[in-house]
Amino acid sequence: MIRAAAIARVALIETARAHVTLVAVLVLLAAVPALTWLFGDDAATRDWMTRLLPAEGLRVLMPLAAIVGGAFLLRPSIKRGWAVLPARRAEWFAGSVMAGFCVLVLAALVFSIGGLLGGWMFGTALASASQALSIKLTRVQEGVTQHREFEPGAMAIANPQRNETLWIELPDAAGEAIEGEIEFLPIWTQELPPQQSSPLALWLEGPNGITPVELKVESRRRVSFHGAANGAQRLVLQPVDPALLIGTSTDRVRFATGESGVSASLAALLALSLGATLLCMCAVLMVRGLSTAPTAALAGLLLMAALTLLPSLAPAQGMARARRADVQGTQPEPELMQRLEEELAALPQLFPDRYFDEFLAGRTVPSAAWGEGLVRLGVGLLLLVPGAWLFTRRQIAR
Repeated sequence: MIRAAAIARVALIETARAHVTLVAVLVLLAAVPALTWLFGDDAATRDWMTRLLPAEGLRVLMPLAAIVGGAFLLRPSIKRGWAVLPARRAEWFAGSVMAGFCVLVLAALVFSIGGLLGGWMFGTALASASQALSIKLTRVQEGVTQHREFEPGAMAIANPQRNETLWIELPDAAGEAIEGEIEFLPIWTQELPPQQSSPLALWLEGPNGITPVELKVESRRRVSFHGAANGAQRLVLQPVDPALLIGTSTDRVRFATGESGVSASLAALLALSLGATLLCMCAVLMVRGLSTAPTAALAGLLLMAALTLLPSLAPAQGMARARRADVQGTQPEPELMQRLEEELAALPQLFPDRYFDEFLAGRTVPSAAWGEGLVRLGVGLLLLVPGAWLFTRRQIAR
């Protein structure tokens, strides 16, 4: 390890002395503030760009740079310190990997500091949000009120033709003013065209009676609400468009509980992105052990594409099959392609969308991002062991 650390130290000194290093550091540091100031037309656009640029840079540009850079990081030749003895090649491999890791981490840190500067200059504080505690479906049938409670995260669907409503339990930290957002899934019954601009109505219920809330349509599938608590215990959602069923879940309902700075959320995204990026880089280096640089880069790109696209391949088809099974009352035997689809959809995402979506929506990033980043880093480090072993079997470059 001492010789590997010495090799890494020499490689880092060589990188620091390069003429392009200082220019690259300045570009990374000024990227977010400069682009935000250049393309932001108003305060709201600049605020959004201070979140968009760091998120997309950490999720897209950084892993692509790591994949390409990792493929060309190992250039085995005697001129570049290639060890003739196989026993020394693993040390040369480890030293080069350590140097590459340090360069990647420092570049990501500089870029994140630039994103933090952009947030301080043009952005606003992030909203701290809390999910709903539970969701209960209620309906009155023949004068009897029926209730059905759903598991956390399960989709609850209300039918307006059956006078069904969803009771959403408020979190303890809701405060005196209840405000937040609801993401819902509209399901067209195909019996008649949709008629309402907002397919749902909201109000608060509690011991003090019904309290109206101010409803604002944010998009086709998201509304925001604001109202006085008045001792309310639950938020009631009622579909009002007879052509649309309305579905939501506890993780789609968020109540604002305060504000928080950008630094903690950006640090969590940085940890998650670094873990996933280093996983890609380790996979590239493992393949590079006995292959060419383009082959290793292609392997890294395939890994990134697989763990980015395949996990989100079939959620819509899965919901359609589940609803068809509920309506028909039978569950058909899954076919081979359907089973393959479900297995691919069960793969973990390389960059989980929920953390980046929370940040882009102006909300704080959950602290679970730190743990997911560490898991990805651990998997990547395990790939270096076979990579170092393969590198000892490589022939001397001529």
